[in-house]
Amino acid sequence: MGLLQKYIEQQKGFGPSFPDQPISGASIFVVIPCYNEPDIVTTLNSIASCYPPHSGVSVLVVVNDADNSSDEVVARNRMTIAVMWQWKLDHPLAFFDLIVIYARALPQKWAGVGWARKIGMDEVVRQLVKNDRNDAIIVSFDADSTVMPNYLQAIESAFDRNPNCDFFTIHFEHLIDLQGITSDIREGIIRYELHMRYFRNAMLWIGYPHAIHTVGSSFAVKATSYVKQGGMNRRKAGEDFYFLHKLILLGQYGNISSTTVFPAARESDRVPFGTGAALKKWIDGSADLNFTYSLEPFFHLKPLFVLAPQFWQMNSEELDNFIGNLHPSLHSFCISMNTLQEITELKKNCSNSKVFGKRIFHLLNAFWILKYINFAHEKPVHQAELRTESARLLQILNIQTDNDISLENLLYIFRNLDKNVENCG
Repeated sequence: MGLLQKYIEQQKGFGPSFPDQPISGASIFVVIPCYNEPDIVTTLNSIASCYPPHSGVSVLVVVNDADNSSDEVVARNRMTIAVMWQWKLDHPLAFFDLIVIYARALPQKWAGVGWARKIGMDEVVRQLVKNDRNDAIIVSFDADSTVMPNYLQAIESAFDRNPNCDFFTIHFEHLIDLQGITSDIREGIIRYELHMRYFRNAMLWIGYPHAIHTVGSSFAVKATSYVKQGGMNRRKAGEDFYFLHKLILLGQYGNISSTTVFPAARESDRVPFGTGAALKKWIDGSADLNFTYSLEPFFHLKPLFVLAPQFWQMNSEELDNFIGNLHPSLHSFCISMNTLQEITELKKNCSNSKVFGKRIFHLLNAFWILKYINFAHEKPVHQAELRTESARLLQILNIQTDNDISLENLLYIFRNLDKNVENCG
């Protein structure tokens, strides 16, 4: 039994399948979860305006709702489906096949963006098996996003030039200058995106080698790599973070900065956290987006991450002394997480220093870092003002800024930093 076939056999019972969906020889599949979406046409028009790649393309839109969804949501979903069928009739020469999947009345315990994304991606794998295909590119996208015209060509080229890469993240920028955007929404999305970029660059600064953005609308993965790591999860939010950091364990990945995805800047109650939820809280009066994680915990982490690959050469006493001399907060966290014992066990299971140097960051990973940051902020360290910490990090990176630099200009600087990331792993 092949890799893809085995995966599909394992997924029986995890959700509906759609046996009559065509594949039409596509090698690039764009999967779009769609829930209570008022403007799917803008997204379809954006993809249709792309320069066609050499490979065939299929766009799978997974319209979904839960068994407890309101009548209003169900009606909106049905309207969205009708609009897409009309769009398909109106665009007979579109270079991609538009496939509409209606995953209706999903059990509310799991219903959400993660499961919808999984349904679409699993359907791609199932169709590859059905048509005796060995692999394809699965592109993760969102129903409220648009793209640069070279989007699909850039993705195709990245995989062609880097055949050993399992996945690519894709540069993104929220649209902050759209006509009609309110000043409150504009400031909120600038703050939200700045926090994301500040956090990624802070992780990179401490020496964590897998500091990537995990945005559901902005990555592409090989189907074979998708199934090797067990496929997408069914989380209601944060599914992209968990999925991509599992993919990192495969070892080969990169970042595409030659094109850009533009997620919408709008408030939403579709997911419990993320862009839309953060903006909704901001509009409702929350001050959360004024703040971000303090840099102090990152200062605690930097000695650990800089020296982590050298733990291979340390004996038990030296390793114990090193952990004991970390910042008291980080030392306490390492004790609570049994970090010393796990490092010792990891050393036993690695054949040489090169293997250990890679696997130590599978142990001290993004989940571990985030847990410590939250742990530290429950102690004497508190969240700090976003503008202050962002400018402070730039200063540490030897990028000088004016004392009164705006949030918007800070965001532009961090965007340029992130655009320079090509090969992450």
